[in-house]
Amino acid sequence: MNSVTQIIVHFFLLSLAFGTQFFGPVVSTRLTGVGFYKLGTSIVLASLVLALGVDSFMAGGLSQFELLAYGILIVTNAVGYAFHRDAKGPWMWGLYVTQVLTFSGLTFSVFSLDPLWIIFFFVSMALFGISNYAMILGHYYLVVPKLSEEPLIYAIYIFWVVMFLKIASSVAVALSLGAPYLQEGSVLGDGYLFNWLFISMRYLWGFVAPLILSFFTFRLCRLRSIQSATGVLYIVEFFVIVGELISIYLMAKYRLPL
Repeated sequence: MNSVTQIIVHFFLLSLAFGTQFFGPVVSTRLTGVGFYKLGTSIVLASLVLALGVDSFMAGGLSQFELLAYGILIVTNAVGYAFHRDAKGPWMWGLYVTQVLTFSGLTFSVFSLDPLWIIFFFVSMALFGISNYAMILGHYYLVVPKLSEEPLIYAIYIFWVVMFLKIASSVAVALSLGAPYLQEGSVLGDGYLFNWLFISMRYLWGFVAPLILSFFTFRLCRLRSIQSATGVLYIVEFFVIVGELISIYLMAKYRLPL
């Protein structure tokens, strides 16, 4: 049986890799240059290799399909890193579609077609992905200072959409599956007091703080203060990671997809 720590680490690495890959086309490489694509691809490759290592030591090991999927993803990302140019040509779009489909297939296999885990993963993956993507995009304005602020603002819009989807699904779970854990005297989960502590931190750190900070980021982008906006995005990313790690812990241990 896999430990909670193994599940959390593997989930985080796989969702970070998939999310960063998925949101790659948000800004055209014609605007950023190929360097930004290579930065994102480096994060994807590093996360994939680490996820593969963790997956190899988990109960049951790697299935042949999962090993093939990891291989396709690592090879296609390495090829893209080596041969991508400033303009994304048709065969690079072909690589991107292949990567997204392979990541999706890998997700279904890893979570054994469990619909609760799969839905939870895709929403968390989107949140990890867009927050990480916005952070590295903001950082890249130091390399391309003439880049318009519009791509970063567009990323923030996507972040808000994903965040509200995550909040809606989390509140629905809290009102249904989570209610017994919060009743006074409950011995479910980690106990009444610790349940409140974990869930409160999940909402305050994982939802409230990133939303407030993302609004400040949006205002700073409108003022064309990109370096300040990027500094705030680092904090947004920190709170998103903390909030999602708590959420993954609750899901891995108690099947509470908050």
